[in-house]
Amino acid sequence: MESLTDVRTEYIDHAGYRFAILTLATAHHRPVTMGPASLANFEAALRALDLAGVDAVAVTGTGPVFCAGADLKKITEAATSDQAEDVARRGLEAFAMLEALPVPTFAFINGTALGGGLELALHAGHRTAADSVRALGFPEVRLGLIPGWGGIPRTVALVGPALTARLVITDSLAGKNLSARAAADLGLVDAVLPEDGFLAASLDFAAGILAGGATAVVPSPLRSHTAGDSKSEALSAEVLAALEDIRTQLDTRLHGAAPAPYRALKLIADAATDPSGQVADPTTEIRSFGELLLSDEARASIYAFHVTQSLAKNPAGRPTAEPLPVRAVGVVGAGLMASQLALVFARQLRVPVRITDLSQDRVDAALSWVAGQLDKLVDRGWLDAADAAAIRALVTGGTDKAAFADCDVVIEAVFEELDVKRAVFAELEPLLRPDALLLTNTSSLSIEAMGAVLTRPERLIGFHFFNPVAVLPLVEIISTPQTDQATLATAFELARRLRKTPVLARDTAGFVVNRVLTRLMSEVLSLLDDGADPDTVDHALDPLGLPMTPLQLLQFIGPAVQLHICDTMHQAYPQRFALSTSLKRLVAAGLPGYLDHDGRISPDAASLLPAPMAAGAGTVRARLLAALADEVTTVLEEKVVAGPEQIDLCMILGANYPFHTGGLTPLLDRETGTAFHPELRVPLASAR
Repeated sequence: MESLTDVRTEYIDHAGYRFAILTLATAHHRPVTMGPASLANFEAALRALDLAGVDAVAVTGTGPVFCAGADLKKITEAATSDQAEDVARRGLEAFAMLEALPVPTFAFINGTALGGGLELALHAGHRTAADSVRALGFPEVRLGLIPGWGGIPRTVALVGPALTARLVITDSLAGKNLSARAAADLGLVDAVLPEDGFLAASLDFAAGILAGGATAVVPSPLRSHTAGDSKSEALSAEVLAALEDIRTQLDTRLHGAAPAPYRALKLIADAATDPSGQVADPTTEIRSFGELLLSDEARASIYAFHVTQSLAKNPAGRPTAEPLPVRAVGVVGAGLMASQLALVFARQLRVPVRITDLSQDRVDAALSWVAGQLDKLVDRGWLDAADAAAIRALVTGGTDKAAFADCDVVIEAVFEELDVKRAVFAELEPLLRPDALLLTNTSSLSIEAMGAVLTRPERLIGFHFFNPVAVLPLVEIISTPQTDQATLATAFELARRLRKTPVLARDTAGFVVNRVLTRLMSEVLSLLDDGADPDTVDHALDPLGLPMTPLQLLQFIGPAVQLHICDTMHQAYPQRFALSTSLKRLVAAGLPGYLDHDGRISPDAASLLPAPMAAGAGTVRARLLAALADEVTTVLEEKVVAGPEQIDLCMILGANYPFHTGGLTPLLDRETGTAFHPELRVPLASAR
């Protein structure tokens, strides 16, 4: 069922002018979105306007949202080409009615304006935005679509093709949006006004326009042209080179796996080279949108969007027990991971954080690293100096673990060795209050085995972050049969306060992300050890558009660490996780990985491998994907997580898998014939 948006019309006299204000609103404070019925309401409101004596028409929203775009659940009901194209056609027709009104038009952007919401605003002649707005942008390409309601040609007309490509493609794939101020700097918004009294200030701005005043309250230093000269920029060699550079970046990153950014780039180029200087014929836009909406990549991307949104807000397995307060945190270890943990706890919780290690020099280095990161955040404008100083004061350190006596939570980030972690916890427990929680950041070791040395194992829980901690939003929470409900509830609440997305996993080797990635790595290494061509093996999955090749990932992790993880997984599952002879030799030789600086197999690494034999990329790819499908199936059979959605959430947020793969299981459905998500398959009726 569509989330229906109503349109309330009000006539306001202001500064000697009469305005018709169309306010978008929904019942029960749900975000404003646009499906077929909502677009019909918008059209009906425009038709019903009494334009006699009206000087201007303005569209605005309510609360924190102007319009969040198309109703994704409704538009994905399209099952035929005609239905899919009609989604684009209906939006274009509705918004064109606003653009064609015989009086000046305005969009008063009170809050979030994404996708179709921003496109709606671009159909108005002028735009204001509240200074509190933090989300203006085009998320469509990340969702496997294109802006299908006229956003591309209008943005090209305002800011030119190069900036349009950045906003529609590069920023979209990165999940980035604009603030109101940034949008004004680029020329998408004409005025940024205070949130308090925003409607009255917007009406003042509009009255100034009607009176023939200045068209912009906020200067736009990055805006080098207006609609009249954007076409001349489009024909320049510099702009053509910029568009080609984006295409090259797409090829390097995606290898053609996701069609949406390429379609968007073509539409941007078409809009830039339109000799008429007018908005391009929407036929190509409508057809492109319709084809993409029915694509597997769009279905997987929209599924990924819903998974990341819904499970972040309502994580599976969160208990109803009351969480314990967290007023002070201890961190055992002073390496890079421990330093990152100290910073994220201090910055997000704003509570005292104490670091300990065996060496004061290591502790001092960790404190210096934290201070340096805070300085960088200030330099980049992400934190003000006063906040940085306050956070820096919260992080202290020393060698005495007795300083943890008042901590509510202590997390260890020491060497990934079971006996080492057991020794740390055995030393810690007598120093802490009986209700204090012990967290381990282990990536693969048994939590229950660690707790065997504890008097209160019910207070121990796995809390696995991903590197870099500040960037990757996943936390794997690992419970054991001994974990009590208060501990589990506190872990979930702690993840929420840290602005991380928790996934509850059963205590099995590797948990989710490391288990799946290590199965892939184990298969890759087995192929290398068997004499398969290294370059073919490493690049066999390139056509899927994954974030990096397996051997690039190994280089990032480090051979010694990867060998340790592979050994742990081999001990747990010897039938599926082999030990690699070449990886052992690589570690013994002290090499940084299999790859040279140019991404090819290095001569030193090649000398550790058998003479390569011919192997087709398709055959290698099928073997790697079959191994992944087998491991995911086993993870689900063992009930490590609640369902395939949790695996996909882990791969997106912890391994940076792209939306167009849907995480992992929709990709496996497409490539191997598994049926984790039969509902995502495009209906056979999609052909005309």
